[in-house]
Amino acid sequence: MSFKLFRRGSARCIGLLSAFVTILLCLYYISIGQPNPAPISGTGPPTAALRGSPLNGLSAFSVGGGSSSMQVPKTHVSIASNTRRASEDDFTNRQWGNKCYELLQSDTNITAREEHSKFDFQPEWMRSKEYWDRGFEERFEAQKKDKQRPPLKIIVVPHSHNDPGWLKTFTNYFQSDSRQILNLLVTKMQEYTDMTFIWSEISFLQLWWDQAHPTKQRALKRLIDSGRIEITTGGWVMTDEANVHIYPMLDQLIEGHQWLKNNLNVTPKVGWSIDPFGHGSTVPYLLSGANFEGAIIQRIHYAWKQWFARQQSGDFIWKPYWRSRSGSDKGSLLTHNMPFDIYSIKGSCGPHPFICLNFDFRKIPGEYTEYSVKAQFITDDNLESKAQLLLEQYARTASLFPHNVALIPVGDDFRYNKEREVDQQYQNYKKLIDHIMANKRLYNTDIRFGTPSDYFEAIKERMRDHTPSFPSFKGDFFVYSDIFSEGRPAYWSGYFTTRPFYKLLSSELEHQLRSTEILFTLAYNTARQAKRENAIKIYEKNYELIINARRNLGLFQHHDAITGTSKAAVMRDYAMRLFESTQNMVKMQESCMELLLQKGIPRHHGFLLSEFERDNFNKLPRKMPIQMVNGDESPPTSPAAGGGAAAAGSVGSFVMYNSLAQKRLEIVTLRVQHPNVKILNDQGVELSHIQINPVWNIADSNDQGLGTTASGTGRIRTSTRQYEVMFVAELEPLSLTTYRVQVDETNYKRNVATIYCDDCTEQPTLASRAPGEPEPLSTAVFEARGKPAGDIQLENLHMRLLFDEKSGFLKSITRKNQKKELLKPLQCNIKFAAYRSAQFHSGAYLFKTDPEQSEAEKEVLEDDADMRIIITSGPIASDVTVIYGQFLAHTVRIFNTRTHLDSAIYLENDIDFEPPPKNRETELFMRLVTNIDNIAQAPLPRDPLKEPVEPGPMPELPIFYSDQNGFQYHERIKVPAIGIEGNYFPITSGAFIQDSRLRLTLLTTHAQGAASYEPGQLEVMLDRRTLYDDYRGMGEGVVDSRLTRHKFWLLVEDIPGGQHVVQPPSYKVLSQQAQHLANTLRYPPNIYFVNSLEQPDLSVALLPLVKLLPKGALPCDVHLTTLRTLSDPELQLFPSASALLVLHRQGFDCSVSAGAELGLEDVCPLSSKGLGNVQLGRLSLHTIEATSLTGTEQKPSTESLHIRSLSEISLEPMELRTFNLTFRAEV
Repeated sequence: MSFKLFRRGSARCIGLLSAFVTILLCLYYISIGQPNPAPISGTGPPTAALRGSPLNGLSAFSVGGGSSSMQVPKTHVSIASNTRRASEDDFTNRQWGNKCYELLQSDTNITAREEHSKFDFQPEWMRSKEYWDRGFEERFEAQKKDKQRPPLKIIVVPHSHNDPGWLKTFTNYFQSDSRQILNLLVTKMQEYTDMTFIWSEISFLQLWWDQAHPTKQRALKRLIDSGRIEITTGGWVMTDEANVHIYPMLDQLIEGHQWLKNNLNVTPKVGWSIDPFGHGSTVPYLLSGANFEGAIIQRIHYAWKQWFARQQSGDFIWKPYWRSRSGSDKGSLLTHNMPFDIYSIKGSCGPHPFICLNFDFRKIPGEYTEYSVKAQFITDDNLESKAQLLLEQYARTASLFPHNVALIPVGDDFRYNKEREVDQQYQNYKKLIDHIMANKRLYNTDIRFGTPSDYFEAIKERMRDHTPSFPSFKGDFFVYSDIFSEGRPAYWSGYFTTRPFYKLLSSELEHQLRSTEILFTLAYNTARQAKRENAIKIYEKNYELIINARRNLGLFQHHDAITGTSKAAVMRDYAMRLFESTQNMVKMQESCMELLLQKGIPRHHGFLLSEFERDNFNKLPRKMPIQMVNGDESPPTSPAAGGGAAAAGSVGSFVMYNSLAQKRLEIVTLRVQHPNVKILNDQGVELSHIQINPVWNIADSNDQGLGTTASGTGRIRTSTRQYEVMFVAELEPLSLTTYRVQVDETNYKRNVATIYCDDCTEQPTLASRAPGEPEPLSTAVFEARGKPAGDIQLENLHMRLLFDEKSGFLKSITRKNQKKELLKPLQCNIKFAAYRSAQFHSGAYLFKTDPEQSEAEKEVLEDDADMRIIITSGPIASDVTVIYGQFLAHTVRIFNTRTHLDSAIYLENDIDFEPPPKNRETELFMRLVTNIDNIAQAPLPRDPLKEPVEPGPMPELPIFYSDQNGFQYHERIKVPAIGIEGNYFPITSGAFIQDSRLRLTLLTTHAQGAASYEPGQLEVMLDRRTLYDDYRGMGEGVVDSRLTRHKFWLLVEDIPGGQHVVQPPSYKVLSQQAQHLANTLRYPPNIYFVNSLEQPDLSVALLPLVKLLPKGALPCDVHLTTLRTLSDPELQLFPSASALLVLHRQGFDCSVSAGAELGLEDVCPLSSKGLGNVQLGRLSLHTIEATSLTGTEQKPSTESLHIRSLSEISLEPMELRTFNLTFRAEV
């Protein structure tokens, strides 16, 4: 019947059917558009010290971008539309593993620390500077008779090492040398059809490419495509490996690789790192993650050079120190150590430099060098003898490896910059190569021009049947020491600390760039999906500022920049680049936040202003006071003469941006113009605990805070114009939170800190005050009491600190148990002193104490009569500040917040060496002297043949753990034979010492040197001034010190009892709390003032809380390294819809803790279920791809093809991974 009805085409039935289908479709779309009803995971009840009301039931605002009524539906991150309600199980990753785990050390044939401790550091060959002795010669002769040994294979690699700044600026080097080198390459290599070349520094290549004629661009591309020019490493620079943090180290590699991919469609496969002063294990990890086949290193300790040569182990698999959970070789890389001193022709053709000098054929009129005098051009008369002489050197080089292949670099700094040299080097080597190949039967040698890729291909082929093929190695090559300069050891540990002001500038730009990258990616794609055309145009225009900031930061990671080892004028050029980009990134953050903060269509602009004013790169940023506007929108109140209270109804708003993907509790200090204020959180609830502190030493508008007392006056006063409000902010993960400052007429006095000091406030006299004039407010605001006699004591619920009465420095830390009973005191003396520099042997690069002085150390504070101790005590924090004239202002602060922050001690040092000749030959350090028993548990192995065992006590050798690039930790054991200079190691974010009971961790903001030279001691170098050059090429001393501010967290933690040596041994890393504090110290929240003076209806248009991770935080051990918008491949100054998400699962030690009752788990919970339901703002993702670390290649794994949502991402502990996210064009 129904069939007939349809066949007859009943209009009624067709109408009913249409209505039915329409209803079904409506129901379907409604079900898709429903927001996820699951509540945002709570993080436990707050403590009373934080807010006046419970946190439960916070209204979560997502990223703006819909209409004012917020009609845009939420979408799941998963690519496929989800029509049912998602349960927690849908976002559980079964491969994630346990919350707590023990990291084990990897198994390797060679462990750097063990071998290094056995070296002979005063070898017999030291004066000759050549390790090639009779033993090497005898082995070489025996090899020549070995019929089983494969024939000699030589790969000659012409190269030019181009420093992007050193004795000249980056731009000057390009104009004088690098541009000409690249121009000559593309012309001469078309003429010399078998010549090869390598290039590493993409910073120079990009500059050349932008100026080159299209015919030259095409010629270069053809040479690269044919394999004759190889791009090695492909980073923006050849990065330093000691001072660089993991973020800029990876970022400059991504910048170089992305540029190469977009312009030349090439991805490098071989690393070339020949000039950094020592090598760490982070770079090989990154290159392995970028799918590299091998890497070449050069500058390692002379004793390592000899050891690798003796063992024939110069090609090795460099493995991470920790064992992969999956048992894979993740992070491992085949590495070739150049067997001789340096990468010049003289230092690399073979073991005898005086012979190698004959084969550097550069002869330029007007240049007189040792090689131009000695080298003779190849003629028919000398061809045979010269070929024989050269092959003997090459064969000796190859004899140091089991495969009998030698890689021979032919070049030096800025070589091939003259057409004449290109002709000379190529034509002479060509004659030699052709002669040897024409007489192959006689020489039994295969020799040709080639590239590092050819070398790795050859050795892999030859070692394929060897068992094992290559030895494995773990550890690093710090500290580097050369011997070839003076015939005695010179340790390159000075540059770990040289010019800390510039190192701090770099970490500041790193923080601002990372913050901007994340905000820009979210704001730009929010504007795209909401079709905000005006905002899109602004972002596209300003994107070039981000590109420039990436490149300026990348440029400074060069091994002569962040190291502080360039001439002073070059350092200033770097600093101006860093400073300009920092300013631009702050402005970009303001622009992005203004879009994200507004409800609906953004109508307001230019209403955010950074709390810091940056005048120029020479000065520290200055905190500005927030402007408070009257409730009736009248102009802001100005402080009364001599200070005054704010008018009733005044209010100021500020936004805090948390760039970490975890919730954080942060001690925030805000400058205000009046002391009678209160703070309201994003819900409008007044914070029950705030503290009003004085601002010191504001003598004029250019004040820098502590330590700037006018020289000679010795007077120190509280400001009557500015005050500091301190409070605890609770910030959601990746969020923008608006707080307000309001006038508090009644209760503010209970929050005012008490000051204890002598002669630090103005006591008005009758003569100075007119009759009837009110008492100045500053005297009324702060109660200043005389410093009590005896030692000073600070205390909170977690510990008690004791300070020396006379010096004001910390003496001991007494912790409390869970019942708040005092435990045994831990000695913890803080000492400031300096090493006396050895003139001409301690400079920008080298560190050496003066051997002519009986004492290596000198006191730097004892003769300073202008010394002050100031104690500040309040409801949130108490601190002791010691001021020694202009030289040092040192603060130790503890907190009383009833949170995990109470177990940490905050340290801050303002150091000012003042203009020279003050403090000459001074290497200033801060030392912690404790009774922690951090000595080696077993005697180190000795060679009884070389070193007879003498009866008597074994030396106590302290152990400490230094971080490397903020990425991993290495165990360091003192080697007494090499002095303090050989036992100083680089740290970027922290170091710790421990025994069986306690661990003491020191966390820092920037790169510096650290050591533990005596048991129980941990020291960091703060600044250096050496008047003389150390003869490593820079040509000047280091005298351009500036006022620097050093910030630290100090943490004392328990180690569970009975920890014994386990097999395999465990890999030591930070605790969860220390790692969390390290992240918050490096990436503090950014504060922006809301200027609503000219925009009356602004406050109504802003969201008080914007959660950029609306579904909740990442697990506590997963760090969002960056979310970096990719450039459009066609229009490279414009952003694309794709971004690289880089995640780092930071390993931590679960067993080490400062106290379980601290509640860090409430703030930063761990997860055994993976990333969980991650959503980036309200953005829709189109695709997620697992890529190589630099985002240039898709990972060859099943996972890369099937990632439907971010919750499916797996990370092993310590692992760093990159994903390419492409955002939809519309919601």
